[in-house]
Amino acid sequence: MTYDYARDHEHELSAEYLYASDAEVLGIYDSDNALQVDVAVICPECSETLRLETTVDKVTSSGTELPLDEDYYD
Repeated sequence: MTYDYARDHEHELSAEYLYASDAEVLGIYDSDNALQVDVAVICPECSETLRLETTVDKVTSSGTELPLDEDYYD
């Protein structure tokens, strides 16, 4: 892959190729009266690190215990 391709690539992401084990939470904070979460992932097409910014729309209870065990991802 060339540098120009990686720089000009549009990074059209699909959940099919993204894995929780390949993501890292960068920050959780308030923004415009909403909870904002920033996550770093690797683009599956060009391997560039991407920053995803999302607003929390819904909060529900979870049966997951923290910290997450590595077996959770297997």
